[in-house]
Amino acid sequence: MIVYNEIKPFTEDYISLRKKVGFFDVTIDQAHKSLNNAIKVICAYDGNRLAGMGRLIGDGAVICYIQDVMVDPEFQGKGIGKKIVDLLIDSAQSLVTPGTQMYLGLMSKKGTEDFYEKCGFVKRPNEMFGSGLTMILKNTKEELQDG
Repeated sequence: MIVYNEIKPFTEDYISLRKKVGFFDVTIDQAHKSLNNAIKVICAYDGNRLAGMGRLIGDGAVICYIQDVMVDPEFQGKGIGKKIVDLLIDSAQSLVTPGTQMYLGLMSKKGTEDFYEKCGFVKRPNEMFGSGLTMILKNTKEELQDG
């Protein structure tokens, strides 16, 4: 039975799940920071096993993004990803104060656009929004060694 909660996963489990779904590698420090800096983390567990997760990131007032929606390939096709996205949308909606609006966005992995459309998102570009753009930043400098 899949149980959903807001308890952040162990960084090692997060890193392992990223690898299983083909996301780029991150260090333990990056994983730790990304989990701790998220507004909300929703996890799906099968017993003690991390079956899926997603994060809500952003400023919590004007702009939020859904990030790292991942479902272990062994658990895909069971509605886990949809439930995680729905819970993250609910979390973002709860941040919208009366009389205001918030932009909720995401960058989908190639081939998952239809899934996110079924969750209520719209593809870009469209009449209202231009193309989504992205940039990969790398640090290629080696750290200096003491002595």
